[in-house]
Amino acid sequence: MVKGVDETLEFLSKESLSHIMGVQKNTLEKWIEDFNVYIPKTKLNNVTYYRPDGIEVLKFIKKCNDQDYDRKQIREMLATSTFPIRLENMHSVSQQSHDESYKENVVTMMQTIGKVVSNVENQQQLVEIIKEKQKNQNKLIKDIKKQTDEIDHLKQEMETLKQQLASVSKQSFKRKVNL
Repeated sequence: MVKGVDETLEFLSKESLSHIMGVQKNTLEKWIEDFNVYIPKTKLNNVTYYRPDGIEVLKFIKKCNDQDYDRKQIREMLATSTFPIRLENMHSVSQQSHDESYKENVVTMMQTIGKVVSNVENQQQLVEIIKEKQKNQNKLIKDIKKQTDEIDHLKQEMETLKQQLASVSKQSFKRKVNL
């Protein structure tokens, strides 16, 4: 461990981190390369050292790796985690990592576009199904309205017939009384 400008802040070498994490140094180096924006580091006398708060990030990476997550999945989980991105590390991302990341982003965008197109097709099918159901419901509403109009008309006819029957009954009764 190296003590820097601030004597209370201790820095770790790759060897120390490798020992703490219980992984081979080359494995640790690969993780640091792949996920460097999450691992806090500093340079002293042109030597890179790592801050102790990077151990939690590395433990998370190790846990994910042990569960057979690939690098892209781990990167996505780190992006949604509470681990901060170290802006001071952003400039150190190599062109290769940038190109690889760019290719992964293009693939991800293409997959997303494919899903969107598929979803649009599904939505169009659902819209057609809904339109057909709406058409059927409108037909049912028209049929019900027609039946309601017929019922109203029949009620009026029944009322008219009742009145006629009442009138005929009165006349019949009067005739019988007059006879």
